[in-house]
Order: sequence, then C-alpha cells, then structure tokens
Amino acid sequence: MSPNRLFLPGLLAILLLFWAAWHLYAGWGLVSLDLRDAPLAKAIAAISRQGGIEIVSNLDPATPVTLKVKRVPPVEALDILAIRSEASWQLAYLGAPEAGAINEVLAVFRAGGETTGWASFAAGGFSLIAPQSGAALDLRGTLWTPSEPGGLPALLKEAAEKTGVFLAAPADWKPSVSAPQAAPMAVAMPRLFRSAGGVTREVFLLRASPSRDDEMGGGRGGAWIGSRPGGEQRGERGGGWRNSPGGEQNLVARAEAQIALLPQNEQEKAREDVRLMGEFWRGMRDLPEQERRAKAQEFFSRPEVSDRMDERRLAREAKMTPQQRVERSKRYFERKQAAQDGPNRGS
Repeated sequence: MSPNRLFLPGLLAILLLFWAAWHLYAGWGLVSLDLRDAPLAKAIAAISRQGGIEIVSNLDPATPVTLKVKRVPPVEALDILAIRSEASWQLAYLGAPEAGAINEVLAVFRAGGETTGWASFAAGGFSLIAPQSGAALDLRGTLWTPSEPGGLPALLKEAAEKTGVFLAAPADWKPSVSAPQAAPMAVAMPRLFRSAGGVTREVFLLRASPSRDDEMGGGRGGAWIGSRPGGEQRGERGGGWRNSPGGEQNLVARAEAQIALLPQNEQEKAREDVRLMGEFWRGMRDLPEQERRAKAQEFFSRPEVSDRMDERRLAREAKMTPQQRVERSKRYFERKQAAQDGPNRGS
C-alpha cells in the first residue's frame, strides 16, 4: 500500500478526533434538554449535571414541566425552568463555621420549612440589568470591590447590595474579618468565609414565586433562607433610589457591576437607562402622592421607557408556554378592566 493511502485515513482519523474534541469542549457547561411533562426533579438534575451547578428547590419535585433548550448556559436553562414552573430563583452563597450547618439549613429550605437562626442579605432581586436578548445574567462573575471595614455582617450586606447576589450566614456568627481584595463573587465569597474561619457553598435557590402581597416573605413556596437583620424591609419600591445616600451609591455600584456582564455594544445603553431611572426616582422623593402618580404616568409613557419595558416583557413571555402566555394576557385585561371600572363606579 502506498504511503499516500496510509496517510489519508490517518489524517481523516485525526481530523475526526479533533472535531469530536472541539464539540465536546465547545459544549462543556452548556445545557441541552428536551422534556415534555417531565418531573421537575428530572429537569433540575439534568441542568445541574450538564451545567455543573447545584440547584436546591422547595417546589414539589413531581411538578410536571415542559422544557426544550439546546446548548444554553445553565442559568438560562434555570431561568426558563423557573418561568415554566411559576417560580423564582437566586444565586446564593451560604457561609457557616462548618459544612453541617449549611447542609441542615438547605434541608429545611428544601422541605419548605422556616429557616430560623440565619441572617440573609439581599438587594431586592438581581434583575436590575437585563441583556437585550432577555437572557439571564450569571452573577457569579459580578465584580465586588469592598469598601466596608472588618465585620462579616457588614461585608455581606455591602456585597449583596453591590452585586445583587443573595448571601446568608448564621445570625449569631459575627467574626471580625478583613475585607477581601476585589474579585468576582465566585472567588470573593469563598475567600471571605474562609477568612472568617468557615466554609461556603454556592447554590442556586429555586422556589415558588410569592404572591403580590408577600413579595419577600413566606407565601407560596416558603421564604428564602434566613431573615434580614434589624427588621429591614425588602423589596421597597424604588429600591436604593428612595433610601439613604449610601443605599443609592450601592445601587449604582450594583448596576455598573451587572452592566459589565453585558455585551460591550449594550453597555452604554444600559448606563443611560440606569441614569434615567435614577433621575426619575430622585425626582419622586418629596412629591405628594397625587403628583407622584402623575409623574410616574408621564415617565412610563415616554417612548424610550415604554419600548424598553415592552422588550423585557416580550423577552420574558418568549420563555413561557403558550398556555402561560394566554393566562398572562387574560390577567392583564382583567386588571385593566377593573382599573377602568373603578372610577366609573364612583361617578
């Protein structure tokens, strides 16, 4: 047999090997699923295995879900799963003096129980910034630049407010620690808890969305882990724009940290959106209720604002099932009709 005849099959084999290796490498960490009315537990297990993340949920594991995705990041697959399950999710870092305490609180959360004895630190949700595509942001890469002095609770509070990541630790664990160097949250949190003499665990928490009158409390699916120290209120409308100057500074830092995760060509537009929203809420602070309503109606009627809101709405609806979209439209028209009927009853 001639050398050429031996060379060509060998070359073809090498090329096929490289092709297979490239596809394996390019798809590593991405999620592909095709499930129809499958148990929620099966979807969670598949996303966890393919995406290399840990998901802990207090939803009924037998809940049927339909989900079809191809080569998407794990947080995007989780976001679609949450929407299909009428649920919400958060990236969380839990820290404790020992791993057993984390195991115990996650077991209570999974069972839908009340996770007493833990303090949580959150910024009222992580969706401050959203890509134009509607894809979910992976906040593990969010940069945190500490500025608080030593003290674990103070550092956790600052980190949550500056990144949007959910953090929790035992309420009575308050070691004095030095602030870590600036780093993405996936690096900074293990460093911080390690310097406190403890351990950390990165998890994605999935729970049923709360009712409208119980945005951050118990409600359907139970509460998130722990409670806010000092009786602080969560989810206040307007967030840091209506709170103390320090809260506003942290909100701006959170927005910038999340903007850095966007594609380069979307970042300036996102900064402009944040600037406009900040001006709006600052202008609302001292207005009487009637004037606030009029100002809000004018602001949200602006084409640039309403268009952006429509983009977000359509991106979210694209992740719903057809039946969910029908039900959402039905609820929207019912609320609109009720709002129109209200003034007419008094006339």
